Amino acid sequence: MAAIYALTICLVLYAIGDIVSVKTKGLLSLVFVLCVVMLIGFWCGLPTDIVTTAGIAPLGKVSASLLVVGVGTTMNTKELMRQWKTVIASFCCCTAGVLLIVFVGRFIIGTDAAIAGAPIFAGASVALMIVNEALENVGLTDTLGVVVILIFALQKFIGVPLCSFCLNREARAFLKDREKMQKYLAVTTEDAASEKKRPLSFFSKTNKPVYNFTKVALVASLSTALSTLTQDKVNVYIICLVMGVLFTELGFLPRNALSKLDSYFLLLFSILMTIFSSLAKVTPQTLVQSFIPVLVVLLLGAAGVVVFAFLLSKVLKQSAWLNIALGITCTFGFPTTVMLSEEIANGVGTTDEEKSALRNYLLPQMTVAGFITVTIGSVILAGIIVPLLG
Repeated sequence: MAAIYALTICLVLYAIGDIVSVKTKGLLSLVFVLCVVMLIGFWCGLPTDIVTTAGIAPLGKVSASLLVVGVGTTMNTKELMRQWKTVIASFCCCTAGVLLIVFVGRFIIGTDAAIAGAPIFAGASVALMIVNEALENVGLTDTLGVVVILIFALQKFIGVPLCSFCLNREARAFLKDREKMQKYLAVTTEDAASEKKRPLSFFSKTNKPVYNFTKVALVASLSTALSTLTQDKVNVYIICLVMGVLFTELGFLPRNALSKLDSYFLLLFSILMTIFSSLAKVTPQTLVQSFIPVLVVLLLGAAGVVVFAFLLSKVLKQSAWLNIALGITCTFGFPTTVMLSEEIANGVGTTDEEKSALRNYLLPQMTVAGFITVTIGSVILAGIIVPLLG
């Protein structure tokens, strides 16, 4: 098959996933639809080497580092400090779910399956990329590759109903506290323009995509070199994340660099297609066999979030229902965090005043929680846990 034909087919499959995701308002995610479409495609005769033929595979392996550096540029340290309770609740509850999968799941589905599945529960395509690379290195792609992809594709179906239920409980309790409601009616947003001049801001004066892409690549290269110096004991993606934050604070990288690259789609497309190419080896029989480990990982992860949320509520002195909602954002992230907050505010609030107060109360916390779990937590946890594979 000619490379252009292979690339076009891959783009069509990706576009189908995106269209269905938009039409269902995210209920059926792009990842889930792409997984189903590619599985059916491979079973119906789609070439098993289509991603390699299209020339996507090499780009997919390089893209992950660039993507993580870009993710680091989205971090607003001031907002994270202001929402410290949200940061602690979301990260700790998500981590509790991951640890329960590792330490309990190993006795049910085996050590390797538990270790591979745990970071995926914490979310993000980058975590999936880290796990997928590790599975290739230890020769477990054939047995566990489909398991981690299914966890990634199906976790939203566990997380969204649980989060919706908890936010509903929290919203009703919030409206009963009139003093608290009045406080959130008066919330104002901070002026982003008040940010201090940063030492390396000279490098961000030109906002052309090619310059921003080059700077992101330089930081990714530096991160790779630093990881090599540690003999890969510190995962390269953790360093990429830290360097992304650091160089953004210094002014070398612009905030939200990914949105300024004009190539975010290409990075994500290449990563997902590279990972999902392993579905070529999946048969209907192995798919059925994979559902038990997937179910165990998702249920244990959710149980860990719920149990720790109740314990943490006594320490942070905030509702366990809110803690659960914040922790379980690891299973879906943005933009579902925003959609759920809006849905609950409009559904539970009976007046414009109540809806506005609920929106001001839930939306910032859910947005920060999704960022902490999916964007930061998943990369850190994957970097720490994955070396235990094999």
